[in-house]
Amino acid sequence: MPALGGEAKRLTYQGSNVSIVDWVPGQTGIYYASSAGSAFDPWIWSVPAEGGEPKRLPYGPANHITFCEEGGVILGRLTRDPARWKRYRGGTAGQIWIDRDCNSFFQLLTPADGNFTTPMWIGERVYFISDHEGVGNIYSCLPSGDDLQRHTHHEDYYCRAAHTDGTNIVYHAGADVWVYEPDTQENFHVNVEFLSPRIQRQRKFVSTTKYLQDYTLTPDGHALALTVRGKPFTMANWEGAVLQHGQRDGARYRFTQWLNDGKRIVTLSDAGGEEAIEIHTCDGSAEPARFDTLDIGHVRQLAVSPKKNQVSIINHRFELLLVDLETQDVRVLDKSHHNRIRSAAWAPDGNWLAYSFPATETTASIKLCKIDTGETWFITQPEFTDGAPAWDPAGKYLYFLSAREFNPVYDALHFDLGFPLAMRPMLVTLQKELPNPFIPQPRPLEEPKDEENTNTPDTVDTVAREPVPRDATTPSNSAEAKKDEDKPICIELDGIAQRVIAFPYPQGRYGQIAGIEGKAIFTAYPMQHTLPPPGSSTSGEKPKGILHAYDFKEQKKEKLAAGIDSFHLSRDGKTLAYRAGGRLRVLKAGKKAEDEQKPENRGRPNRQNGWIELNRVKASVVPSTEWHQMYREAWRLQRDYFWTADMSGVDWERVYQRYLPLLVRVATRAEFSDLMWEMQGELGTSHAYESGGDYRSSPNYAQGFLGADFTYDAKQNGYRIARIPHGDAWEPTKSSPLNAPSMNIGENDILLAIGGQPVSQTVTPGELLVNLAGQEVQATFQNAESGEKRTLTLKALRSERELRYRDWVSRNRQYVHEKTDGKVGYVHIPDMGGRGYAEFHRGFLAEVSYPALIVDVRYNGGGHVSQLILEKLSRRRIGYDVPRWGTPHPYPDASVLGPMVAVTNENAGSDGDIFSHCFKLMKLGLLIGKRTWGGVIGISPHQGFVDGGGTTQPEYSFWFEDVGWSVENYGTDP
Repeated sequence: MPALGGEAKRLTYQGSNVSIVDWVPGQTGIYYASSAGSAFDPWIWSVPAEGGEPKRLPYGPANHITFCEEGGVILGRLTRDPARWKRYRGGTAGQIWIDRDCNSFFQLLTPADGNFTTPMWIGERVYFISDHEGVGNIYSCLPSGDDLQRHTHHEDYYCRAAHTDGTNIVYHAGADVWVYEPDTQENFHVNVEFLSPRIQRQRKFVSTTKYLQDYTLTPDGHALALTVRGKPFTMANWEGAVLQHGQRDGARYRFTQWLNDGKRIVTLSDAGGEEAIEIHTCDGSAEPARFDTLDIGHVRQLAVSPKKNQVSIINHRFELLLVDLETQDVRVLDKSHHNRIRSAAWAPDGNWLAYSFPATETTASIKLCKIDTGETWFITQPEFTDGAPAWDPAGKYLYFLSAREFNPVYDALHFDLGFPLAMRPMLVTLQKELPNPFIPQPRPLEEPKDEENTNTPDTVDTVAREPVPRDATTPSNSAEAKKDEDKPICIELDGIAQRVIAFPYPQGRYGQIAGIEGKAIFTAYPMQHTLPPPGSSTSGEKPKGILHAYDFKEQKKEKLAAGIDSFHLSRDGKTLAYRAGGRLRVLKAGKKAEDEQKPENRGRPNRQNGWIELNRVKASVVPSTEWHQMYREAWRLQRDYFWTADMSGVDWERVYQRYLPLLVRVATRAEFSDLMWEMQGELGTSHAYESGGDYRSSPNYAQGFLGADFTYDAKQNGYRIARIPHGDAWEPTKSSPLNAPSMNIGENDILLAIGGQPVSQTVTPGELLVNLAGQEVQATFQNAESGEKRTLTLKALRSERELRYRDWVSRNRQYVHEKTDGKVGYVHIPDMGGRGYAEFHRGFLAEVSYPALIVDVRYNGGGHVSQLILEKLSRRRIGYDVPRWGTPHPYPDASVLGPMVAVTNENAGSDGDIFSHCFKLMKLGLLIGKRTWGGVIGISPHQGFVDGGGTTQPEYSFWFEDVGWSVENYGTDP
């Protein structure tokens, strides 16, 4: 577009991110970096300013390029943004390669030991950004690498995104634009007047269904407390006004729940900059009470006592706390040394807490704590993984879920067994004399009817009620009922671990369990693959949970609802709310949900079908204040979870104050994201990420692909097929549509038109495939030999990523086989997650019997399965099963026949670093290649932002027996 404004013209249609790196004065070519057509690395491309066919330059992977007037070339490889990981010195630290003599021979320029980026060739010197003195500034040196000079002197903020017009350098630091003039050696700030309404900072309303974060029912089930985008709301289920509590903007509320009187809510609020417990009246009749002085840590669970003004808290310090809301006393009831305590549940009488306690590094048991004395007992053995305890309202049983069914399943592809369905719902009898409830007891043919319920219709109306006046004479408020409710639960602890009984349900995967009168209810989930089906994604999937109930009296199983995420019971156990995606439904507890397909259950949410009209909640957001809250929250999470208390020597409070003034200048969510990256980058460590969030929607015109490399042929006025990558022919989304049966399209054939529109030098195939991803298109080709023209219908790919990857791996394997006369096998592992585990076994099973094996972990994106792969690679053949017919079979199965080598590079990181180093440490073979990324401080994200984004906290630093902590911020040497 013109520099003074005007219409912008799109130049590239490659379906890949681009970064403009140079525009040489006097030339019309624009240079940019893009990974288009590549399985991994970005290369430098050029495209005419007036549009046309992009050309990939023959310099190999690079992020930046710059030229001198005589034709010399400088490449920036791995030259990313050092501000996002400050003082980084690992394998992907930026490099400057220079061709001084215009002969395409490049040498590495090493003026200092730093992380270089944005090289610029101006006159007789090479300028760049480096942080080798602690902060990113602009430096220069001669093309030989000598005479290093520093030109800027920023101490608080890194110089970033430097560009040149061939004379001066413009960059930004601390949200300001700066210019450095090499001729005068002066550096000055540019005062930019940007007269903008900054509309992305202005108030807006967001979807309640999209940002529903939590929900709870009143003790009697007539109303809900909802947390939407971090804001607490209360409302009756189907009628009445909606009330927002707390600050309207600028604070986040979590774990909002009803206190036992049904008139107040308790919540966690960070309105004061730190999280604290607050109590709000539901009618707003009193000012909120805030307990700022309590040391409760970062709260992971909060549960309300059913009898007293008390809450239990599980925090990030692996503690179980009891907080008295009247005296503000905080007691530590229990603490684990292995992992976080989970799922604290109050007994109906308020005298006991049950919870899941990490008894060892790998198991968890159910424990009980008596509130008044603080005494604790194990009630299940520390042998299994027991969790999600819940109480029978009558005080007879404690329910829980347990992974204790060691019934292995054989793998279908390789010799292995696993326990994918190890869980079952369980109970423990709390009194010795109680019989097994799953064994039917003798009873008469007909039993007296319960007159109390004779005329009570079994509909949702029975629970969708207004609050009953406290002086009403009802069974629940009678003196007799009250006396029964207040009766303490009797727990006979002697031999309790031997009174564990399994429900008569199959082993599977279960999520929640709860007790209601005469029944237990729980959720079950199907086993799911770690990878989505080909051509799809996991986003937008409907929930798959099934809500079951077991009736003890009738010894009957029943499916109550399907397609649910979670459920919540009112404290009286009579009302149930469940979540299904972005929807909520309230029903009578223990009763089957009516079929949605019935006419009476269709239409708008209402009392009859039980669905809640969430659009009654109008969630207002002011992004500018929300960003302040998120900024402080991210800072707190790092403070609480970073792997070492001294923050690796970084003054974290000073960092907070340094970047805080920049918040008022943030105008978009993308700018906030960038600020978070730079602030967390001060930690100088790996895995301090920011991602996601509420971005303004933009048109999504998905790029279609034909799965081929094209080059323009001026004589034919069409695009010649230079190469067709080969993927998995049986998966259309992973194979070139030009390779489909009956297409008969080959290399050198000419593409003439798409969708009836001719291609040309300025109209590329990509331009004609915009918004056609996944669609059938007509394409006209001309045979290279016969000249015959054919118009074919084919389905454009949505992405070439899987196709390019499979082609890259197949060519590597073919190359290895050919160069070694079939004596060496080849396996590539792209990451250490589900995809990498699958790719490893796909290749390994076919290649393991070669006399030698190459294990390629270049570009490994990390994960957590390296130990599983290393375990398999460490098998050594010590014998054979020798049959009469066929070849001997090795023992152990799938053990490597001969020597191995592992190939790694600077883009192998995280668990890819760990694999590379352990391959050497375990003496499995030689590690060859380049020094790895150097990021081995692991993460386990704990809490996202209110807008759907989030940050990660480097929480687990990796120590090796040979080099200690040294792999972090260095990598491992081949």
